[in-house]
Amino acid sequence: MSFAGIPATAPTPTAPTQGDKARLWSILVHLLYLVGAFPLGLVMAYIKRPDFAGTIYEGHMTFAIRTFWICALFTLCALALRVVGMEFITLFIGSIWAVVRVVVALTRAIDAKPILNPQGWVI
Repeated sequence: MSFAGIPATAPTPTAPTQGDKARLWSILVHLLYLVGAFPLGLVMAYIKRPDFAGTIYEGHMTFAIRTFWICALFTLCALALRVVGMEFITLFIGSIWAVVRVVVALTRAIDAKPILNPQGWVI
């Protein structure tokens, strides 16, 4: 029986698809990066990337992995520049670059859009 056009039975929820799960994993990895849990996000990205082969989320995992390793390179450069007192500038630039990169990736994951160049250094 319905009342005022409202159906008598509630719609049954559908099970999440593989794409929905991949999207959630991608969002989780990017959120971990955003809160500073880079090692955990890196491990998750390496583990999940083969599961998402052939989907847009494989690019998200590749992008997250590359982001980690490029940040590690920024850190090594900062350590090398510590001798001349430029480590803070290098770390500042690297931090801004990483935050922008992660926010863009997170936004694209939320919108279910692919990363345009997951192998690149820029966004």
